[in-house]
Amino acid sequence: MIHTRIIAGLIRKEFIQIFRDRKMIMVLFFIPIVQLVMFGLALTSEVKNIKLMVLGKPSAISREIQTRAVASGWFEPIKLLDNANTADPVNLLNTRRAEAVLVAPPEGFEYALERQDKPIQLLINATNAQRAQQVNQYISQILARVAARHGYNLNGPSNVMLDTRILFNPQLNTVDFMVPALLVMASFIVLMIVCSMAITKEKETGTMEKLISSPATTADILLGKTIPYFMLGIGIVTLMLCVGIFGFKIAYRGTVWQLALNGTALAACALSLATLLSTIAKTQQQAMMGGILFLLPGILLSGVFFPVANIPAVFRWICYLNPLMYACLNFRNIILKGGDYRLFWLYFCILGCMACLLAFSAYKNFKAKLN
Repeated sequence: MIHTRIIAGLIRKEFIQIFRDRKMIMVLFFIPIVQLVMFGLALTSEVKNIKLMVLGKPSAISREIQTRAVASGWFEPIKLLDNANTADPVNLLNTRRAEAVLVAPPEGFEYALERQDKPIQLLINATNAQRAQQVNQYISQILARVAARHGYNLNGPSNVMLDTRILFNPQLNTVDFMVPALLVMASFIVLMIVCSMAITKEKETGTMEKLISSPATTADILLGKTIPYFMLGIGIVTLMLCVGIFGFKIAYRGTVWQLALNGTALAACALSLATLLSTIAKTQQQAMMGGILFLLPGILLSGVFFPVANIPAVFRWICYLNPLMYACLNFRNIILKGGDYRLFWLYFCILGCMACLLAFSAYKNFKAKLN
């Protein structure tokens, strides 16, 4: 049986305890926003500030390659070398004066493009393999466009015309893709750590035994401890969404009720997991360490930073047990794609089932351990 008066008293007591501690307010509201802003500005899959050197006999093509590279915004302004014809490209890469070096044959770019019997060499520093692949693509595209403008075809004759259209994120903005995932990550971390530590604090100080010996039932105690953090969690998600939409100008296409439902399911999963963790941990330190042990693989296997499809099949099955992955997919579906209903309800139902299962497990474990 649930006693509403007892739950209301526990909620009031929990809010007083939260807002009395200024550090707790900083953790709940300030840190998630800082994480969102810092990661939103710093984390990007775009490769920029590439140092490119073009070596070879000066010509119209070499100058246009340099001009197009700088105008694209991907490359740093190119510094011309006095000894461009005799400079050692490998030494330029070793001394970090260049990240990529485009080397024409002694006869020049025009000769190489017209005769095609002597290659144009591209040397790239591949200590970062992913960045090197994108640098290769950028330079290849620039060279192909310059060659086509001067009447040379690098790809040979073809009757296929490719009309490319980019949907959902036409400008290919990394921020639009990352902000929904960062929202999920930051709010989940804060809710899980803070709630689990708040419950274990009651065990450390001995007040949990007093609550158990009171007329309050197990359900009353758990609801009274988690509802305040659930309400704060909804506020954190709302605040972070406002920062993303109005601060980062992300292309929001979904509906408010879909965001509200998905945010509710996310908060419920985080708090259910935090409650289950707090029934196992005996101290706040154990609760914090247990949360970190879950969060590190949870974030890496959620698709926040790289696609789940890139994860080896041996570990990929773990992703489908991870609530962070479904929350992340659903926020991206709502914000970027407009909230496809089939995908929305699928992800929401999975999150809801996970929250119910975790909440039931926490209830049973709490009752067994403390009652």
